[in-house]
Amino acid sequence: MVGSEGDVVEIIRTLVDVTEQNAAKEALQKAFDEIKKSEDRLRLVIDTIPTLVWRAGPDGIPDFLNQPALDYTGLSPDQAETGWPRAFHPDDRKGMLQKWAAIRASGVAGGLEARLRRFDGEYRWFWFQAEPLRDELGNIVKWYGSSTDIEDRKRTEVALRESEQRFRDYAETASDWLWETGPDHRLTHISEHLNAVGILPSRVAGVARWDVATDVESEPEKWRLHRALLDEHRPFRNFVYTVKGSGSPAYVQTSGKPFYDAHGNFLGYRGTGTDITASIRADQAEQALRKAQAELAHVTRVTMLGEMTASISHEVNQPLAAVVNAGAACKRWLDGDTPNLDEARQALDWVIKEGNRASEVIRRVRALVNNADPKKEVLDINNVINEAVALVQRELANHHVRLRMELAPVLPIVLADRVQLQQVIINLAMNGAEAMQQVTDRPRELAILSCQDEMHRVTVAVADSGAGIPAESADRLFDAFYTTKSTGMGMGLSICRSIIEAHGGRLTAANNAGPGARFQFTLPLYQEEIV
Repeated sequence: MVGSEGDVVEIIRTLVDVTEQNAAKEALQKAFDEIKKSEDRLRLVIDTIPTLVWRAGPDGIPDFLNQPALDYTGLSPDQAETGWPRAFHPDDRKGMLQKWAAIRASGVAGGLEARLRRFDGEYRWFWFQAEPLRDELGNIVKWYGSSTDIEDRKRTEVALRESEQRFRDYAETASDWLWETGPDHRLTHISEHLNAVGILPSRVAGVARWDVATDVESEPEKWRLHRALLDEHRPFRNFVYTVKGSGSPAYVQTSGKPFYDAHGNFLGYRGTGTDITASIRADQAEQALRKAQAELAHVTRVTMLGEMTASISHEVNQPLAAVVNAGAACKRWLDGDTPNLDEARQALDWVIKEGNRASEVIRRVRALVNNADPKKEVLDINNVINEAVALVQRELANHHVRLRMELAPVLPIVLADRVQLQQVIINLAMNGAEAMQQVTDRPRELAILSCQDEMHRVTVAVADSGAGIPAESADRLFDAFYTTKSTGMGMGLSICRSIIEAHGGRLTAANNAGPGARFQFTLPLYQEEIV
């Protein structure tokens, strides 16, 4: 305290306790430090994650880009506001700004796709996702977002669309149609190509193929096997059935395979269908033509046989009549009271003469039937066999005969008439196929073999798995006009043997050790022919 003279006469002091204030200040500083550390850690995280992170104000203008975003675009932190929007592809910028404005107007999270320019000038597709940050009153104070590179996904999508379009083009331009069924085998999808058989796709939606087929009752076994296969969820190929097309039956060939979900649950079948009406009808017409040709050939053979019979009768009747007359005269000369042996001998000479005349007639007819004077040439017998097989392949298939060929790789050449040998092989092959028509309990197999026998002659064998040669027919098998077939004429094997014998060979037949019979012929080698 200061006195009147200005002197300090007393000192008065006050004390204030600031402990709590200092402690609060220290705590506040510590909190600020922790916040700073937290912000640094957060920034470190934001700058470390590979995703581009950004922040914008309520007006949508960016005010922050994380380090990956800066690195990607090549922008500096102070360029975020103006540089970020300009980094979008020019073709995408207008649409992007419109979508961004719509997201902000909605006030809810949203996203958009656009191309973003990289620091080197390349554009890549990104997915931009924005989330609003609100204050306690619910007002949006910031928008936080991420940008994810989806370039690879976009390329995959483009490739997928191109692939889908490619297969769509295939499907739309192919003659086949595509179909799909559910687990109940009812159609859930079918392409428009079904119109080709005169059936509208809408007509068969929701139905199974046996609901539109017209041969279910006429071919029940075929459909039973098909449905059993479907119940086992097995694939099938080339199943043929008929439907009622535009006024006439149409034939459909279909193939399918089952498909499943990711857990292995059966979902149905997918497959293709083809209109094979034209080919079926062509086959039917061809079969009808072959049948007509066969009938014509049969009529021709019968006619020729009739003409031949008439010719033989005319030619042979005269010498036979002379033989009868001469025989009767001889008998009269011998039956007289005094046998006239001279006259009897003369009558017998007439018998011999006219008998030789009849024999010459038969020889000429046989030469005509056997087509004497064959045109021989040097041949590889395996080539002849292959050519003959090519001619009967279809007929063997029609008889459901499986062909097995065992041809020796190297055989000597022969001198023979190619056409006649082919006729022999074809005849033996068709006989074998017909011999197996009644076989149902084992495979119908026809084997054609070539080799050299122990005398080095070329040998060809044709073996079937039919019923074999009946014992009562073995001795007469090659006789002319003898046949065991109801429609046969009995000339085939006789002509075959004549052809082989005319070539200096031999044709034989015998039963196999197992089922069926084996016909075999041998031919002399070319060297033997020219000696």
